[in-house]
Amino acid sequence: MRFRRSADSMRTRQAWVFILFFCMVIQPLPSGESYPYGISGVESGCTCHSAVATESVIITLDGLPEQYEANKTYTLQITTEGGAESIENHTNYGGFNLWISHGILSNLTDEVQVFSDNEASHTEAGNDQRAWTVNWTAPEDNSTRVQYRLHVNTVNGDGVPSDADQWNRIMGSFGGFSEPQEERVSSLILYGVPIVMLALAALVFSREMNKS
Repeated sequence: MRFRRSADSMRTRQAWVFILFFCMVIQPLPSGESYPYGISGVESGCTCHSAVATESVIITLDGLPEQYEANKTYTLQITTEGGAESIENHTNYGGFNLWISHGILSNLTDEVQVFSDNEASHTEAGNDQRAWTVNWTAPEDNSTRVQYRLHVNTVNGDGVPSDADQWNRIMGSFGGFSEPQEERVSSLILYGVPIVMLALAALVFSREMNKS
């Protein structure tokens, strides 16, 4: 009897394991519209769509200066070309995530939102386009080297994440170089050294004259 109870208990556990596994399998896959409101914390890429970056997605980030002025606000233009071909009556078109190490990001329109001073993304209103505008205010110290990372995702709008959706990223840094300082020769070196040399020469000449 003990052996029969043990066997029944094992079959019951196996049945529950099978039911749990079946429930996990039939769960729907996340749709391509999982993040129509923008996404934060993007580091490895938009892997909920295609697994790897696609070079055909050409990203342009205009407005970043090579050397910025402290506390100045710059308007950044994010655009992309290529990528996924949209289907007819598509539900979305693309999105972005911008991270910048220093300074403050701020939105200009309702198509962009900021998660923090250092991170911005699209909104639901900005999910149906592939061009966005965001402001960046430089840090107080213009000698700081600033790093940035920009992801742009292009989707075909069928609501299903797949390799048909394509994304890419660009990274870089700028600023951090202080203005070149003109080397100035101090007045002491400029005038003092010649005077000392003339005085020594006069002293030597005077001694030689006295000897003669």
